[in-house]
Amino acid sequence: MSEDLNRQLLEAKERMYHYQKAQRKSEELNKRLHSQERLIIQYEVQLESEQADVERLTGLTMTNLFHTILRSKDEQLDMERQQALQAALKLQEEKQRLADTQDELKRIGVTLAAFSSAEYDYQALMKAKEAALRSGSFGSEELRKMEEQIAEQTLLVKEIKEAVTAGKRVMASLEDASDSLDKAENWGNWDLWGGGGAISTHIKHNHVDDAKGFIHQANHQLHDFRDELNDLNRSINIVIDISGTLKMADYWFDGLIADWIVQGRIQDSQQQTLDAIHNVRQVLKQLEAEYSKAEAARSGLATKRQSWIEDTKSE
Repeated sequence: MSEDLNRQLLEAKERMYHYQKAQRKSEELNKRLHSQERLIIQYEVQLESEQADVERLTGLTMTNLFHTILRSKDEQLDMERQQALQAALKLQEEKQRLADTQDELKRIGVTLAAFSSAEYDYQALMKAKEAALRSGSFGSEELRKMEEQIAEQTLLVKEIKEAVTAGKRVMASLEDASDSLDKAENWGNWDLWGGGGAISTHIKHNHVDDAKGFIHQANHQLHDFRDELNDLNRSINIVIDISGTLKMADYWFDGLIADWIVQGRIQDSQQQTLDAIHNVRQVLKQLEAEYSKAEAARSGLATKRQSWIEDTKSE
């Protein structure tokens, strides 16, 4: 491996640094540009409004006459002119800022064009140096060890991400179930207060049916979530059920007692669902923290490998 390759790689890395810095600056300037354009539109509307107020006071109108009679026209006109002037100055200032931002974007564009091939050149030189390192016994063994570590960490990141995705599906179904049970409970309260009837009972049970469907879905999704957690040597045991006899009390028995029975069962089901949401949320919170930690470790290993290739000198 020649010292020339090391030198070229160092120069390419420096060019890539300047390119990435210019990219970040370009993104920041574009955001600023859009914000300034919106402000200019607001100031133009404001100036137009202030100018209209000035014209209204200087014209022959009833408003003009009213202010004249009250001897406040001059003061009012002076105030409106000051406000119009302030709006004009704000507009002018913002337009100048916009022009400055546009000029800066042009300068950044020149830098981006000058270093446009930096990342490609860097990656090509990294591959060349990696190939040269692999040809030596020491370099080959070191790379193999680092790549094994990266592969293991990448697999862990993937498994945690799959568990998080499965858990979020469960959470979505449980939250939909809780929302349906909440609606069912509200209609049940309407029944208990004496404002309900066959229609409200029907609506209430439609929401119960929706909740049953979401909970059935959640229970099914929990199997996938458990499988993903088992891969990470964890377990979660949640089972939720809504009895099919919920409808029977309202439709076959009359009276406040039956309403209370059904309402109590809805509330019990809601509590079970909320408990399940809490349990799944706690597991997800832990998983997401571990995902961030695992991803940071994987990124650190990849950076270590990259730095090693960059810094290792020729034999």
